[in-house]
Amino acid sequence: MELNRLDFNPRSRSSYEVFDLAILLTKKNFVALFSIYFTLVFPFFFIFGLLLGWSWSVFIVWWLKPLFERPLLDYLSKVIFNQRASIRSSIKAIFKLSLVNALTHLTFLRLSPNRALLAPVEQLENLSGERKKARKMLLFSSNKPKQTLWMLFCVHLELILMTGITGLVIALTPDSFSLEDQLYQFQSDPTWVSISFNFIYIISISLIAPLFVTGGFLAYLHRRIELEGWDLELKFKNMRSRLTNILPVLCLLISALFITATPKTYAQAIDKETIKDEVTSLYAEKDVIEKKTTWFPDFEELKENDEDNSTSPFLVFFSWIGLGLGYFAWFLVGGLALLLVYYAYKHKGFFKNRESTEKINKGVKHVIPTLFTDIKQADTPSDLMLAAKQAYEEGNIRLTLAYLLQFSLIWLQEKHNIVLHHSMTEKECLKAINKQIPVSQQVVFERLFKCWVRVAWAHQDAEFDFDELVDAINSLQSKDAQEPTS
Repeated sequence: MELNRLDFNPRSRSSYEVFDLAILLTKKNFVALFSIYFTLVFPFFFIFGLLLGWSWSVFIVWWLKPLFERPLLDYLSKVIFNQRASIRSSIKAIFKLSLVNALTHLTFLRLSPNRALLAPVEQLENLSGERKKARKMLLFSSNKPKQTLWMLFCVHLELILMTGITGLVIALTPDSFSLEDQLYQFQSDPTWVSISFNFIYIISISLIAPLFVTGGFLAYLHRRIELEGWDLELKFKNMRSRLTNILPVLCLLISALFITATPKTYAQAIDKETIKDEVTSLYAEKDVIEKKTTWFPDFEELKENDEDNSTSPFLVFFSWIGLGLGYFAWFLVGGLALLLVYYAYKHKGFFKNRESTEKINKGVKHVIPTLFTDIKQADTPSDLMLAAKQAYEEGNIRLTLAYLLQFSLIWLQEKHNIVLHHSMTEKECLKAINKQIPVSQQVVFERLFKCWVRVAWAHQDAEFDFDELVDAINSLQSKDAQEPTS
């Protein structure tokens, strides 16, 4: 390693100074580091998402993070020493890892906060066996690099980024989608919601991974600076380069000094007794030597005073008050904990509580999705089937299908306890309905939704028999009414 090509001044730094330096170097090389990491992570996320599902895909990406961090380390090890580095060559570095080291970091050391600090020992120094073990022990011999604190800092940054990006996405959604409806989407878990939120996680870890790897690598370099004295070595090299031209002149000057004759001098005899008397007289003077009186407590006397005061009624009274307040505080904490446990057991979570509240209020107010822009809640007729017949006779097919759909959704919520939300689309409504009703009844609602989409959104004529469709809906109602009595 050419220490004079380092991108920073090699000197002894505290762990917090190393963290500051890591942020500066990450800002300098962020575009390349982010490109390397995202190029590796996104294909894994996309392929495993299609094969296993998007939740499993995110879990696999999270588990393989130690492998994805190795190309970043390869790029940093070259850039920090001002060597040529490319994104393609750094990505290829992942294939140079041994299978044993990869499995070790994906099993035993997967949750270790020191993986970014210890990775250079295997990847850059190419150590193995006892030499690798001794090297790792030497890195932790005296000074702790606070890698656990660094990992917690990066994890919190990931959470802050995920929350911020998620809030931004929700804030940019149209006004017809309320925040409450967006939270309810987690219950039905549509595909686009799963892909969106999992992709936000991929973006978050891709933004923070360069910072985490840079902090671990700089902690490794500064441990080597302390252990091997890189700063001293670099100073001596700089001194040698500066003194190269001055050294001949210094040699001539020293030679001239030795050649010059010096006069002979003779030592005088020393009277030891006289010197001793002078030193003693100096110590005896008050203003010559500064003196300081130090007070040492008498612990025996203090102990006796404490024993005498402990029998004081005043102190006994306040000691009992302090003891009682302590027990009361612990009782209060325990009561709050039990109250929280009871509340969690009673309501079983935020979303389930909201869902049960909505089911209780089904008879009072039905949830109708906002896809029926033709009908306002205030203008909803009391007899939807009669209103649908009148609209059909007037030739308003769109309004006819809207009344039939709204009548069907209200009946389904009352009879089959189907949970609907204001922001649901036609496809999501049909998916929620098919989960709750028999297969024999699904054909009617699939036909009804198909006609609605064809008329409302495609602006095409829907070929359907109104009387036949109404009879099919009424027959479903009559079958459900006969089921309890049969």
